[in-house]
Amino acid sequence: MREADPLARRLLFVVGKGGVGRTTIAVATALLAARRGARVLAVETDGAAALGRALVVLRSQHHPPPGIERVRHLVIEGQAALEEYLGLIIPIRRVLRAVFESGVYGAFVTAAPGLRELMTVGKIWYEVEGRAGEAEAPDFVVVDAPATGHGLQLLRMPQSAAEAFGVGLVRREAQRIVNLLRDDSRTAVLAVTTAEEMPVSETIEMLATLKRLQMPTPTVVLNQVHRSPCSEAELGVVERAAQVASGASRMLLQTAAELARTEARWAASGEHQAERLQEHVRGAIIRLPYLFSEEFGPIEQLKLTGALGDVLCPPPADVARPL
Repeated sequence: MREADPLARRLLFVVGKGGVGRTTIAVATALLAARRGARVLAVETDGAAALGRALVVLRSQHHPPPGIERVRHLVIEGQAALEEYLGLIIPIRRVLRAVFESGVYGAFVTAAPGLRELMTVGKIWYEVEGRAGEAEAPDFVVVDAPATGHGLQLLRMPQSAAEAFGVGLVRREAQRIVNLLRDDSRTAVLAVTTAEEMPVSETIEMLATLKRLQMPTPTVVLNQVHRSPCSEAELGVVERAAQVASGASRMLLQTAAELARTEARWAASGEHQAERLQEHVRGAIIRLPYLFSEEFGPIEQLKLTGALGDVLCPPPADVARPL
């Protein structure tokens, strides 16, 4: 596996603005890791259900994707993670129940800024590191992080807690999480975006924040890349043909030329945004194609998984590719 291969790490965060295909890419990485034989845990947080629904649909297919039986799904909710953590440090059930039923506890959970985020990342740490040696412990954990703002808050909170608490249990727990998040031998980040002005701007800001948090350098995925249907020279041929044609042929050629020109502008605009993004990215950007479909379903998911796999898991040079 290549040094920069995000699937070679134990933990992968998939981050990005809402609507750019973040969950689709998270599912793709889970499937690719499972195909390698890994026991995979696919995680989403606080009531989000898109990743879980996608896995259910894929499992229900007549021919499920290979390896999907090795993918387990987990939803982490902040308060539930906190209660699980308290259960570990307060083994006496009577005392634990009294804590949960206390009005002070409820008010504290509601008021304490970032506590749920800290416990959520703590639960992720436990799945990656705390279950080592267990028979069902995952080999690979992929986290479909919340949309950019909340996702960055999730990743920022352990460091904030470690800095805020000088000594004690909270600092020790937070520092263990920070160490995992910053360790590029165990953790990787995939930043997903599309070739549009706002998503690219938000991704540039996100990359700067991740650098300040000293997290591993993200691998950037540019999703839904649109390519021009023809070259400028080919488009010129159609436009000139339309000028000399007559009747229905003229109308058909003019319509084809107008549509092709519109798609060429779309592709050029996307390329401009890709170049803008590249200025802030160290290394190559993974480009995934725009899939024209009335509805995004299992077929489209598997096409994008294959396209991502061609980059992250290329076949050996001496192995013939299927036609």
